[in-house]
Amino acid sequence: MLKKRPPLWTFFGLALLAGGPAVVGLWIGSLAYAPQWSALALAIGAGAILQVIVEVTAYLMRSDGRGPAALTAPATMAGLAAGVSFMYVTAMLVKV
Repeated sequence: MLKKRPPLWTFFGLALLAGGPAVVGLWIGSLAYAPQWSALALAIGAGAILQVIVEVTAYLMRSDGRGPAALTAPATMAGLAAGVSFMYVTAMLVKV
């Protein structure tokens, strides 16, 4: 697909593009005083997260060639388990 490897800053930029709206929306939503602004900002953050999930899922199904079966591949399930585990560990650290 690519003839040369992209620089590392490209990956940081893509991660910021994918996660930036979610972080900003959830942060502003948690700090807003008026409930309607809080709901709007949280909806923007949740929508950004959902869009990333949809795009990554579509990419996995396209790139593997197996279609929906790619979603149950061992590497995909291991990535999902690692992500959920990381989420719970960070939630425990925040509560402490």
